Amino acid sequence: MLATIAIMVTVAGCRGVRRNAAPAPSKPDTTDSTKGAATGAAAQSIADSLAKGAAAVAPAKPVGDSLAKAAAADSSNVVTAKADSAARLQAKADSAKKKTPPRKQPPASRPCVLDMAESPPETRLLYSRISETVSNTFIGGGFVGRCQGENNRLRADSAEQFQAAGIVNLYGNVVYEEPNKMQITATHATYFTREGRLYADGNVVATQPATGSSFMGPSIEYFRSMPERPISRMVAPSRSTATLIEKDSTGRRSAPTTVQANRFEDAGDSLLMAWGDVRIDREQINAISDSAAFDKVSEKSRLVRGARIVNRDSAQRFTLVGDTIDMFSKARKLDRVVARHKSVATRSDLVLNAEVIDIRLKEQELEEAFAFGAGRAKATTPQQDVMADSMRIRLAARQVREVRAVGDAVALGSPDSLEITTKDKDVLRGDSIFAFFDSTAADSLKPARPAPTAATRDSGSGPRVKEIRALGNASSLFHIANSKGRQAPPAINYVRGVRIYVNFDTGAVRDVRVDSAASGVYLEPAPDSLADTLPAPRASRRGRGTAPPAGTPPARPPRRPPASSPKPPPLALLSPADSRRRP
Repeated sequence: MLATIAIMVTVAGCRGVRRNAAPAPSKPDTTDSTKGAATGAAAQSIADSLAKGAAAVAPAKPVGDSLAKAAAADSSNVVTAKADSAARLQAKADSAKKKTPPRKQPPASRPCVLDMAESPPETRLLYSRISETVSNTFIGGGFVGRCQGENNRLRADSAEQFQAAGIVNLYGNVVYEEPNKMQITATHATYFTREGRLYADGNVVATQPATGSSFMGPSIEYFRSMPERPISRMVAPSRSTATLIEKDSTGRRSAPTTVQANRFEDAGDSLLMAWGDVRIDREQINAISDSAAFDKVSEKSRLVRGARIVNRDSAQRFTLVGDTIDMFSKARKLDRVVARHKSVATRSDLVLNAEVIDIRLKEQELEEAFAFGAGRAKATTPQQDVMADSMRIRLAARQVREVRAVGDAVALGSPDSLEITTKDKDVLRGDSIFAFFDSTAADSLKPARPAPTAATRDSGSGPRVKEIRALGNASSLFHIANSKGRQAPPAINYVRGVRIYVNFDTGAVRDVRVDSAASGVYLEPAPDSLADTLPAPRASRRGRGTAPPAGTPPARPPRRPPASSPKPPPLALLSPADSRRRP
């Protein structure tokens, strides 16, 4: 009986271990038969030992315990392996999440729930329910409301809301407000609640309360700031007028700037863009272009394509033309203007042509001008034409004071028209040319000259050149007045040197000084040997249109020369003495 109980306990323990243990991935048939045979053999050996005596029963417990321990160890190993594999899978999933950020889902649009608590008492309302979640509302007798959760307010004489489409129509005396940001008035407007967009038409005026700037036009489209659109935007699709008011560092408002264009777009009250026949009216200048942009933060403006700027000072009219013009301001005052691509700057005493013209202003007046870029820069004054690779012009008291030309510089000047008659120009060359001009006060103290005619050039208009310096590989060619008078050909003075200094007196060359490696030639005109120096015979008093005295016989017709009269010798065979004796 004891042997039977021991066998039953051993078999039950093995079966319990098999139930708790995880199934092995090996073949079930082979494993089960092998385990059964092994178990039967162990049981037979234990039964034989128990049949011999009670002493054989004691080894049965260790056998059962060892099998239980072995089964527990196997199950713990399996659980540990599963835990390790699960940890590896979780680590892979975490790394995949880190590598691939989750996609940001677009915010779901929610319907606008109108809050009409501020509407007047005489407001009339008609509510029409289409379904459990959709309804339409019609309001008359005055409407004041806002969409719950939005910082804006709508006012009108009447309104209608279509909840399914997310549209609110406003009629009569429409006012759209965002505190300290935007206020729009119009005759009619449509507000799209899901897009946060307002389309207003009919005498539209949009005002920015923070700065006081405003837009006026037939229609305006406004996009309010939302989570998916952090910057508000306003579009004026038809020709409109914008009045820009800026504040300086002290908070004082500057003079308004008026801009007219066929289309406007304003982004965040910081960047304004205009297209189509843009016209700008500023405190000091007027400008036109095909398109323009204004950055209110950096105080930079750009005019593009066909740009033109004219100042308002009628005493010193100034015009700047270029394909693109950039304007820079500091403290809301214009201090720099840059024109690019075939630029031309024009004043009463100066015309400047260059690829790029950079103008600096001080106290709203011209102070310096730089000309450079591809091609040659050219400055034209009433007395001199200067050409070089680059140029700097300095002004003071609204008058040209210095012209500095660098890079294969050439200065062309007209001789004094009151003393010399010639179509040729005085020429001065050098690596660099510096020209200095007299002041207006000094010019006013000089004696006045006779008024110039159309055939002569007014060398006294504008500041007169005082000195010209040619530095580096310098050469000069000047015309000297002839002692025989203004109509006689002038003499020519040509010199070369390292540096040449030319001084002027009342616009005419006074002296020329050559420094280092001087050489040159002085040429005086020679009389023309073939010129007719004899006085012309006086014409008879008869035949001048006066009638002969009474009783005078008529004049006889002249006799015809004989056909065989000798011909004069050719001109080339005459000597100078013979040519002077010819009638």
